[in-house]
Amino acid sequence: MPVRIKHPEMKPREKSFCVSTLICTVISFLFTVEILTMLRSIVTNGSKVMTCAVVAGYLLFTVICGICLYKGFAAYKYEDSMSALGKGIIYFFEVIVCLINLRFALSLVFSVFGKNEITEKIVGTDQKAFVQAQVIPWTAMLGGLFLADIIGIFSAWKLLKYQKK
Repeated sequence: MPVRIKHPEMKPREKSFCVSTLICTVISFLFTVEILTMLRSIVTNGSKVMTCAVVAGYLLFTVICGICLYKGFAAYKYEDSMSALGKGIIYFFEVIVCLINLRFALSLVFSVFGKNEITEKIVGTDQKAFVQAQVIPWTAMLGGLFLADIIGIFSAWKLLKYQKK
């Protein structure tokens, strides 16, 4: 009779982290689609519904990145998972990029709803220069969304690898 080699099971915090990264992948994919399809028409037309949808996606992505950050560091702290630590560091930078883009999201919401005084306090008087200066932060945001998708694919692979047969 052949000897079966037992593979170690996935620890609970690491499994929870992998599931949360899968949720983050779904949210990041939907947010990417929102950005690519709606952002140009928001800037030109000023649609309130599209603005609320994009800002809600942005806030949801920021929150889930914070949750993944916490769960990744907790999996490292309690279960010594180095892969969770590496992914948690990536989520740390994604949260920072999201916070950098908070100013643009707030100015977008306030300008669409006609609160120009608040928008001028956030942005300043030269709104065109502010929007042009947001190219690098939003490119970093798209890069972070892409990284979240890649992390989710690796987490799905890890969950499938450790699935009980």
